[in-house]
Amino acid sequence: MAEESPVIQEAKSSHASLSSILSNVDVNPNQRLSSVLLNEFNYLPWERAVTLALGGRSKLGYVNGAIPIPEVYSSTYDAWLCKDQLVVSWLLNSMERKIAEIFSYAESSMHLWKNLKEMYGNQNNDARVFQLKKDIAGL
Repeated sequence: MAEESPVIQEAKSSHASLSSILSNVDVNPNQRLSSVLLNEFNYLPWERAVTLALGGRSKLGYVNGAIPIPEVYSSTYDAWLCKDQLVVSWLLNSMERKIAEIFSYAESSMHLWKNLKEMYGNQNNDARVFQLKKDIAGL
């Protein structure tokens, strides 16, 4: 069997390092999914940013139901729960503290996502216009 060249060995080592770094990024529960934190007025842009972030991490299925909750006694339940709780943590870390406190007891990321949409998803620009006028008046 022929030995691998030093270049190939280095490339494999770099790939392994990159894979390790990327997998560690995906398991960091303190990570934020968006630079803008969810507040009472910015649900729509926040939702879009978070959807993109979750999609890029192959975790969007946890919030939209594409990755269903397995039966509690299923052999896949523990692995699913671990990933779902990670998604919940990311979502909560992507909200202002007072909003995160309200939703911190959600049963799953899918339930959290649904509740957020019910609470803030029907916003129109009226709330934002009011907030901007209030901010301008305060100047």
